[in-house]
Amino acid sequence: MSFEYTEITDPLFVENKRANDEGNFIMVRAKDYNKVPIALPDWQPEPHCFSTEFRKYEQDLIDFEVHPDDVWVASYPKSGTTWCQEMVWLICNDLNFEAARAESLRTRFPFLDISLIHDINSNSFAKIRESERRPRFIKTHLPVSMLPKSYWTAKPKTVYIRRNPKAVGVSYYHHSRRIFYRGTMDNFIHSFIQEHQFYSPIHAHVIEYHELRDCDNVLLISYEEMKHDLASVVQRVCQFFDKSYSESQLSNLYGHLSFDSMRNNKACNYEDHTSHTRPIDGTDSRFLRKGKTDSWKEELTPELIDALDRWTLEKVPNEQHRKLFS
Repeated sequence: MSFEYTEITDPLFVENKRANDEGNFIMVRAKDYNKVPIALPDWQPEPHCFSTEFRKYEQDLIDFEVHPDDVWVASYPKSGTTWCQEMVWLICNDLNFEAARAESLRTRFPFLDISLIHDINSNSFAKIRESERRPRFIKTHLPVSMLPKSYWTAKPKTVYIRRNPKAVGVSYYHHSRRIFYRGTMDNFIHSFIQEHQFYSPIHAHVIEYHELRDCDNVLLISYEEMKHDLASVVQRVCQFFDKSYSESQLSNLYGHLSFDSMRNNKACNYEDHTSHTRPIDGTDSRFLRKGKTDSWKEELTPELIDALDRWTLEKVPNEQHRKLFS
């Protein structure tokens, strides 16, 4: 068996898992990771949180054939993935805004591993495998230890985006409320800190991508960089994909990628989909919510902010790594 499965025993999680609709959460650790070219000494991957659906599709994950001309966007959830996907897709497709608006990002840039966390009545690995589109644009939240084996030989160009954990925690809570979660913000953040939300732990997820060695196929960016200097990030992404555009073309791209434009873009807001986007409490909660770097200050209590900060200090003793989470 390539993966090790363990139950979650945290008392608060166990007490609330059924009420919060988290009864099928499970921790999964990769046991076959010798192909991962990581610079961390004596590295062993940590368990990551998934659902029991993982067992059904573990062989699909292991055997998934990665192509060298694939284009991947990788991240921990709620780190600016959708924004990054739209940027990457447009840069790689000659800034074809008409085509981008005509077809959902979910279709243009499908989520490889969604079958590992949600019962979607289909096999997300098979769907991409059977696609005739070339190149394939693929979104993943998988940690480095769980990427398909062929990823390391195919080496598709991959953009990895990270985001401040406090902002991620708040965004992840609202995202989960839109799909299934029925608990409180306090309860969610507690589980987030205990690393019992899908794809956690976040710190290991981010650090491991940043410690890959000899992987010139991976470009590392952050949500905060995109907010503070979008033009600089776009320039780096264009260079990464060997693309060149005029200032006028890039100006149109910046406008398309502005938060107001993205929030009102049905192709990016997943408004074509219902079962995974309907808020369970009936509130207006679009996929793209606020688009700020520090909106967490408005929603987290001082106690939760302190808990999150102490968590990062504890989990990330290396000062250079700590800069990844500021």
